[in-house]
Amino acid sequence: MNPIIQLIFYSLIGGLFSLLGGIILLWQADLAKKIITPLLAFAAGAFLAAAFIDILPEAIEAVAEPHSILIFTLGGFVAFFALERLLMLFSRHHEHGHSDHTESLPVLLIIGDSIHNFLDGIVIALAYIANPILGLATTIGVAAHEVPQEIGDASVLLNQGWSKKRIILVNIFQSLLTIPGVLIGYFGGRLLESSLPYLLAITGGIFIYIAASDLIPEIHHRTGHKKFAVVVFPLLASIVIIWVLITVTHGE
Repeated sequence: MNPIIQLIFYSLIGGLFSLLGGIILLWQADLAKKIITPLLAFAAGAFLAAAFIDILPEAIEAVAEPHSILIFTLGGFVAFFALERLLMLFSRHHEHGHSDHTESLPVLLIIGDSIHNFLDGIVIALAYIANPILGLATTIGVAAHEVPQEIGDASVLLNQGWSKKRIILVNIFQSLLTIPGVLIGYFGGRLLESSLPYLLAITGGIFIYIAASDLIPEIHHRTGHKKFAVVVFPLLASIVIIWVLITVTHGE
């Protein structure tokens, strides 16, 4: 299959699951509550497995000095942390500039999610350049964490008085932003092919950040000291699935 078509297909998978999250909440609220925590755990395991089982080993094997790869991994982690803090800072200033927070919150939510989906597309493309099956593994992780994220977003918009039709339309628009993301990531990555090991290292750092800083704390917040199996088993299952996918495609 043509790489561009395959990447667009991957981006549509991620976008479809993004849309699915909103639909589940709007029409099956009880189901949404049941699946959100296992999906967060599954996504965390997928991101960690993709980073440690394939992305970072691939990057380290491609350079003479692995120490530089670890520095770029740290750089990716810190850069994504800084980006998230900037978005939060913008959100804070934007809120203070409006007397009515109910008007600004949906806009901030949509802007943040749109950027997030665009960045998802870029990291899918960079992973794909290293190994097409890794692009698929990354898509699985993205899809798994899109469902609970969109469930949360849809609940906020409902609470702000938005209609179901309006929420779905916004959700469709956001889900399609993975397509320009994968295209920019693919062509940009190809142009910088000599720097690919370092781009992969940065991607690995971003994956570790998403799992360790966003997903796992959210899991702890939702479950507290309870639900061991609901959290641990999906996380381990996703690690095993990613490991099998990568091992089989590497011919090991």
